[in-house]
Amino acid sequence: MNFLQVEKSIKPINNGPDHAAKLYILTRPPMETIVPFLSNKILKVDSGKNITMKLFQTLSQLVVLSGLVSSLTQTDMDTFGSKTFTEANTGLQGYVSVTDDGQGNWVISGNGIPDHETGTFPSNRSPNEILESEYTYTVPQEPTVADSPTCLPPGPIGVATNGVVFFNPWTSKGKNAIEQETFDLCDGHPNGKGVYHYHKMPSSCLFTVEDGVPSPLIGIAFDGFGIYGPIDENGNTLTSSDLDACHGRFNSDGVYQYHATTNFPYILGCFTGKPFNIRNALLNGDKCYFASDADSETGDVE
Repeated sequence: MNFLQVEKSIKPINNGPDHAAKLYILTRPPMETIVPFLSNKILKVDSGKNITMKLFQTLSQLVVLSGLVSSLTQTDMDTFGSKTFTEANTGLQGYVSVTDDGQGNWVISGNGIPDHETGTFPSNRSPNEILESEYTYTVPQEPTVADSPTCLPPGPIGVATNGVVFFNPWTSKGKNAIEQETFDLCDGHPNGKGVYHYHKMPSSCLFTVEDGVPSPLIGIAFDGFGIYGPIDENGNTLTSSDLDACHGRFNSDGVYQYHATTNFPYILGCFTGKPFNIRNALLNGDKCYFASDADSETGDVE
């Protein structure tokens, strides 16, 4: 099933109560069909045919208008929270809270302290220490697919359900962090400012990967789209080759979501929606990359 076969698989949806026209869309767009933000001008669909970027943008708008790109629910956001645990390096308890600001946004606050075992920091392999790193981030409750993707700046790009922040897949020097840096047994480490974070899929302590069992929500990106583990809703184990350039896909209900995987770029490759919280990084001229900028073998961008 794909958009080129729309006459065979359509569902009428009222385009608002004051409009006589109806909007026709696919009920279940497959991930092979909707592949946002490839760098080339022609996008391939699963039929082997091609569609132009202009047509793709039109189809993307149909997806957004139809409500297929839906937000995380209050029930989803209720999964955010820190377990009762005293982190050994700091002697502190982590916390994270989510509130509704009444203006269409989630406000996520925390202190950045992990709620699981951590390595000894600093150490002879890592000079950085874990420090309390209080933050408040605002993310949209109704994310939409943007006309074009946004690159990933250094520093936080999302928040895990336990309050630990996600970073992009690179070091400050543009190297593949997973290949260059030292991580503890829970897949994290602190940066030079003491911020404990994940560059890769945090499946050792945040959640468990079980073959055939759909992965849970593990966090939210700054554009408002959810981040899940590598097992999709049908029990299939995903790799980066199953995902789009930003490391996401539309699930079988037409909902866009990111997936963490074991291979590069691990969590996000870019922002599919319009991200909040990164404006200062961009204004400061910080280096900002797309996963598509990286060397196909090393994952390095510099």
